[in-house]
Amino acid sequence: MSLFYGGKLIVSRPLTDIKTPKYHFERAEELLIEGLKGGNNLRELRKRLLRFIARFSKESKYWRDIEMRSPKDRDVIFYTGLMLIKLQAIDPEGITEGILISKPKKGTLARRQ
Repeated sequence: MSLFYGGKLIVSRPLTDIKTPKYHFERAEELLIEGLKGGNNLRELRKRLLRFIARFSKESKYWRDIEMRSPKDRDVIFYTGLMLIKLQAIDPEGITEGILISKPKKGTLARRQ
């Protein structure tokens, strides 16, 4: 599952039997609810999330720093994008932004005979 923003690939996360697209969207919704319960209003939360995702889409040095760190850092960026989709700030099927859900990689390719 890959997230695009500003015409760039921001982050990709693998899908498993447990971590399906439905699982990821439900988790993003839970995070949004937690943010709203924390005292943020919807408009303020949306602005913060947009600023966060814009920083990682425009300035690649931040992305390179994150790439060297743990997968949890990449999960934060991934779920930020999913929350923005849930808030309808990002079009999931947009031209320069959205998500791409593809089939998992096969282990080895069959050799031609």
